[in-house]
Amino acid sequence: MEKTANPVQTRSQKTKENLMKAALSMYEKKGYHKSTVDDIAAEAGVSTGIAYRYFRNKKDLLLSVISYGVENVGGITGIGHAAPENPRDMKQYLEAVLNAFEEFHIKFRDIHEELEGLKHTDRDVRMLYSRLGDEKMKGITARLTTLLNDDANVREKAYLTIGIMEQHCHMMMNNELYGLDAEVMRKMAVDAMISILKGTEQNEA
Repeated sequence: MEKTANPVQTRSQKTKENLMKAALSMYEKKGYHKSTVDDIAAEAGVSTGIAYRYFRNKKDLLLSVISYGVENVGGITGIGHAAPENPRDMKQYLEAVLNAFEEFHIKFRDIHEELEGLKHTDRDVRMLYSRLGDEKMKGITARLTTLLNDDANVREKAYLTIGIMEQHCHMMMNNELYGLDAEVMRKMAVDAMISILKGTEQNEA
């Protein structure tokens, strides 16, 4: 198997990071399928040969960009993920997360939709998303256990909550088709998530 450069030095790490940022920029402008490694290298200000030192091919670069994006979404998008004043206030926490989630989907609408399609047609992309999703869900469930008195089925609650957020964001991305009141939708989404997360506690109260 062909080996790629191991970016041990700070300069090499920066070059690789710049290539991934350039790839994101090109994916936004042209989409993944129409972007070439030549395009991405030019966007990063390096030669195509340099790009191939770090990535075996176009697919390898895409997978690296997805991993990098998941880990560094706040810095890449410039979208603030403001923490609620009271970190244990579930409503504030969910509102902050939902708002950031919605901003991200709208700002990166085109690339998001293309990646959603690739998840269904490309096994490597699908498996990577599955692994990254599982890792992120561990952090989410750990966070939720600090907010919930009843942590029974917290993983299932977490997946349903994320599902509501994703559906809300997808509808807001295409709200020109629906004409929905965005503020009402946000409130209803947060209320629904709270109902799922605290349903048992509310029933016992």
